[in-house]
Amino acid sequence: MTISTDLKGVALDRKIGPFKLNRVTAGDCLELIPQLPNESIDVLVTSPPYWGQRVSQGAGVEEDPRDYLRFLKNVFVSFLPKLKKHGIVWLNIGDAYNTPVNWSFDDRKYSSLGANGTGLSEKNSAYVKPRAKRKAFIDKNENWLSYGNLLALPNRLVISLCDEGYLYRGEVIWRKKNPMPEGKCRRAHRQHEPIFLLAKYERHLFRTAPPVGSVWDISNEKIDGLAHYSRFPEELPKRCIEAYGNTGHEIVVIDPFSGSGTTGFAAIKLGCSYLGFEIDSMQVDASNERLQTITRQDMPLFMKPENYSIFAE
Repeated sequence: MTISTDLKGVALDRKIGPFKLNRVTAGDCLELIPQLPNESIDVLVTSPPYWGQRVSQGAGVEEDPRDYLRFLKNVFVSFLPKLKKHGIVWLNIGDAYNTPVNWSFDDRKYSSLGANGTGLSEKNSAYVKPRAKRKAFIDKNENWLSYGNLLALPNRLVISLCDEGYLYRGEVIWRKKNPMPEGKCRRAHRQHEPIFLLAKYERHLFRTAPPVGSVWDISNEKIDGLAHYSRFPEELPKRCIEAYGNTGHEIVVIDPFSGSGTTGFAAIKLGCSYLGFEIDSMQVDASNERLQTITRQDMPLFMKPENYSIFAE
């Protein structure tokens, strides 16, 4: 990491390789990750676009879910040498049923929700959220690609990453206090998402006291400014970063699917450094404006991991 400071010791013009810290860089993460120096990142926290729900460029728009999985595997495999020996990866990713996704206001008639069981308000995000017109992808030679099957995309991705050198270190359940409503369906309504913990070395850094629990109750939240309908709440990356057991400007947190920059807000408020990659230029500009404000107002000069015990070699 390249660092220069002013007379008060405040770090300025910090970079990792060609990338400025505490900013989001525009571009395809699969092209940007190779430019990172090896063993330069402490913590990765990310939530890639979910399959079949994105309406813009980038991952998640693939017709074939196998192409989606191949892309994500390539992203995380390319990142593995960039992770420090004691570093960790937190991956939040949702699953998908092999069915069409095309909710609209007219679909209210199928809903069992609302005060009278006739659907939610016409302005509810379940209806107005921009969604890709995903179709089911059927391959009669692949049983898991049958119509209506829950595709187990997160599990398939994690298994493939273990085959490529990652260690699977556990799973946290994000139990949503205000989950997305679902209509009439012959299955359990989903009220949680998984957050997978990965590493490349068994003796990675991690907080041991107080211990990190495996179920996190966190509500969704809204932010001002440019809308981002797939944003996770700031509390989620905050807990992921805190679980590393160490903070300070030398601790570098990255999100290769930075979106609205939420991981960066959490990292900077904890006194860490942040690097984000994002393919949507509008989200890049909005994120950097927010990150600059937080950096000026909220970033502490020194952060010590007081009241934490960490485990390392």
